[in-house]
Amino acid sequence: MINEQLNPTKMKRFEYYSRPKVTYPKKTDYITLYVYDRGVLLWSGPHYEKSKGDLKQEYPKAVIQEVFDENPYKEHRRKYDEELNRLHEEFKSDLYAEFGVSDNPKRGRLFNIAWDHAHSDGYSQVYEYFADLVDLIKD
Repeated sequence: MINEQLNPTKMKRFEYYSRPKVTYPKKTDYITLYVYDRGVLLWSGPHYEKSKGDLKQEYPKAVIQEVFDENPYKEHRRKYDEELNRLHEEFKSDLYAEFGVSDNPKRGRLFNIAWDHAHSDGYSQVYEYFADLVDLIKD
């Protein structure tokens, strides 16, 4: 594998760049269910404690309300996106250092080409594509 040959001070294992520490936010984690009967709250809690179907069986004549807490969800999504962007920028920086082109004005253009052609196959393929073309921008 390529990563085993790399200088560990420049590149990390490719999995590092694609595994953010912040979990992907699921909208369902931000839904609270409320069960009402004649204006009285009978039960409330997150959807994962009891399903809506279970609540309908348990409280057949009650009204079940789902409330999505949008602000905490958006904040979680913002943190997740920031982590992905940080890892992406770290990969680019490490990649440039690996090939000694950190100061090369054409490094960004080359990265964009490698990214466009290979990112769907993962960071290792972006690395391979960049490696194949990097000599074109070196002096």
